[in-house]
Amino acid sequence: MFFALNWTSWKKWMLAVVLILLTITSVHFSTTYVLNVGSPDATPSGAITKSLKGEPEIALTFNVKWGDDVIIDILEVLQQQNVQATFFINGEWALRNEDLAELIIEENHEVGLLGFYDEPYKEKSATNIEEDIENGTTVLTNLGYEPLTYVRPPENEYDQFVIDTIQQLGYESVFWSIYANVKHNSEAEEVSQHLSDQVDEGDIMLFFAQDNLTVTPDVIESLIQNKKEEGYQFLTVTELLSPANVNITPLD
Repeated sequence: MFFALNWTSWKKWMLAVVLILLTITSVHFSTTYVLNVGSPDATPSGAITKSLKGEPEIALTFNVKWGDDVIIDILEVLQQQNVQATFFINGEWALRNEDLAELIIEENHEVGLLGFYDEPYKEKSATNIEEDIENGTTVLTNLGYEPLTYVRPPENEYDQFVIDTIQQLGYESVFWSIYANVKHNSEAEEVSQHLSDQVDEGDIMLFFAQDNLTVTPDVIESLIQNKKEEGYQFLTVTELLSPANVNITPLD
């Protein structure tokens, strides 16, 4: 009888501990960020797409792999608007444009890697992916940026193997929840208004910083002004994904 009572009590305690751990894990992931959106053709599991903290916060991210004019205009807009963003930089671009890469870092923007070579990881082995990331990390370190935390697969071509490989190497894969479909002939006000209506709490936005998209700086400036008027803050990816404060109520 004594053994049975203690065994029952022990099982209750174990159940309570398991429930608490499950609650902590569930609350952390549900209030901090989405790892995938859950459909078969969506972002693979383990890839971050947005924050779910429920705060009026947005992260601007930029893919940088070619061009040297529009990026300067983008940096000027961000400086004028006092906004920090996250730039995913291609390693070869950084070697060709060390002064611009250093400027991004000097202005305290966050930097992620868009691969060293502009070649899809989906076609590479784990060893080749690791080599590419190591080459990119070396370039960024030599420019004065470390440690590298985020990797975005080049050419937006990836699968579960790619995401798993990046994670196993100690990095996070960051994608986006809002794609800013800016084209070379876009009207800045029209695009910025569309994005302002579309973007919501916790969204990670993707822009391309390339010279054929000359309206991008104007789109960004208008977007920032519109959302700030609505009470939104613009943060880096790391700031956006910082854990929420969670209160855990003990089980009786």
